[in-house]
Amino acid sequence: MNNSLKTTLLCCSLTLLVTGCGGGGGSSAVVKRSFTSFSAIPANSIVDIEGQSVEFSYVANTNPTSIIITGTSNPSTDPTAKSSLTYNDSGEISKLSIVTDKGTVSWDSATDTFDYSTSPLLTVNSPDFSEVGFTLLPLNIGWDYQTLGTWVTETTTGSGASGRLGSISVGSRTDGSAVPTTGTATFTGATSGFYIDSAGTLFYVLGNTSINADFANRSLAFTTSNNNTVNINTEVASVNSDLNLSGTLTYSAGSNNFSGSVTGTGLTGSASGYFYGPSAEEAGGTFALTGGGVEIYTGAFGAKR
Repeated sequence: MNNSLKTTLLCCSLTLLVTGCGGGGGSSAVVKRSFTSFSAIPANSIVDIEGQSVEFSYVANTNPTSIIITGTSNPSTDPTAKSSLTYNDSGEISKLSIVTDKGTVSWDSATDTFDYSTSPLLTVNSPDFSEVGFTLLPLNIGWDYQTLGTWVTETTTGSGASGRLGSISVGSRTDGSAVPTTGTATFTGATSGFYIDSAGTLFYVLGNTSINADFANRSLAFTTSNNNTVNINTEVASVNSDLNLSGTLTYSAGSNNFSGSVTGTGLTGSASGYFYGPSAEEAGGTFALTGGGVEIYTGAFGAKR
């Protein structure tokens, strides 16, 4: 991966989140456990968490100082994606893998870098930076039943370089019968993703999410705001209001799965996701929108009421 992309991906979290947290920890025998909530995971555990991903492949021209996207595939959503997390004897994530219908991306702290210094954002990268990921540490932001992540891979470099960009929402899905049928609630949280503008410039995005739920009418007013972006080439950070998304997501009676159309400025697409927790305490999912030329914006969101 080109040097600019390496440097910027590592400093994105420093630019957008500037709270410190230590890393480290040893290793011991681990036990495979079923996932119910993050607060219930003890040290030395492995959990597989069901999720939903959105992903697309790209072609780009890269050099040591820049990357310009020249083409992308249509983004696709996989509602059967999953993430596997291994916790060491210090209770920190020491292995992380994401499995989608497009393949598997994984990191191991024995060989890869796990950077906890920008908590609540954990940054992971392979030694050659061909696989870089970001995941929110859920308990550090008050989530117990879900989290989300975003990643980028690069399989070739130079003219015609290629790779994948993806995001995932994982969690303990609410049983459809346990989703409230009366009342209203406001969920607030975060969104993380990648944006490619019409000129092919790549940006990492971290913003806010709000979901106003009307349980009686099975309707969710979905919005995003305060979209902090970092230009991968120039490392310049800014807020892009064109990426403010809005739309109405709906779901069927007895279902835990919602979906609907969403729009931004010059962007159209859709979002979908699930309620998480025993009584729909949280909600999360993924979105994908396209605009003119190679313009595309995909990511994951999560929120808690």
